[in-house]
Amino acid sequence: MIDYHVHTSLCNHATGTMEEYVRAAVAKGLDTLCFLDHLTFQTAGRDNAMQPREVPMYVDAARRLARQYRERIDVRVGLEVDFSPEHVGDCEDVINTFDLDVVGSSVHFLDGENVVSRQSGWSRGELDADVVYGKYLDVIESMLDYDYFDMVCHLDLPKKYNTHPSPSVVDRFGELLKKIQAKDLAVELNTSGFTYPVAEAFPSPQLIGWCARLQIPMVTGSDAHAPDQVGRSFDQARNLLKDAGYRELIGFSHRQKEHVVL
Repeated sequence: MIDYHVHTSLCNHATGTMEEYVRAAVAKGLDTLCFLDHLTFQTAGRDNAMQPREVPMYVDAARRLARQYRERIDVRVGLEVDFSPEHVGDCEDVINTFDLDVVGSSVHFLDGENVVSRQSGWSRGELDADVVYGKYLDVIESMLDYDYFDMVCHLDLPKKYNTHPSPSVVDRFGELLKKIQAKDLAVELNTSGFTYPVAEAFPSPQLIGWCARLQIPMVTGSDAHAPDQVGRSFDQARNLLKDAGYRELIGFSHRQKEHVVL
């Protein structure tokens, strides 16, 4: 299995050294580990992401570990970009400066608030589900107008606190998946959802099935913020994917897709 979503202490809300994450991946028998730390330019969330000036150190550290552990595991490096239309140019400047393996894009903020934070009104059930999901899907749709990234991270993230929209809003995910398919992007199966109140992966089994029918490639990621979280719930992830009809995953090397047997 491959884990393409691992954070580091540079994001200011993860623990452990980069080498500890690599050792954890080796201990779990993973074939590939990819660091995918946060890059955020908008004011909201900037304190929970690495600074642009830290990216060279981050990439160099990952490449050193790749050489050090090359006989035991493939170590890759990328960025999780928090989408902000006002700062796409800044993100592209960073992305194009470095030899990255993959770039993921995600949405955490709506109207300047991190809706998946434990301190948010959303987490306390104070906001209308259809309104929140509608805004979230609008931002995702806008994100898909850009070409700086290779995969979409934790697609249905707002369900984290086990609050779901009406079926008509869920159907909008189907339209977004058609756009993802047309752009030849991958979708991440993010296993961190199993640890939250929703108790299922991002995306849901329903959306995984829709991805399978559209032949959208899937990437597994733990969203680890501590070494012991690397590769978490990957047996469940494998079963979900196989049940949907997947027989392979997609990895990335130098922004190019690689086929990986599931």
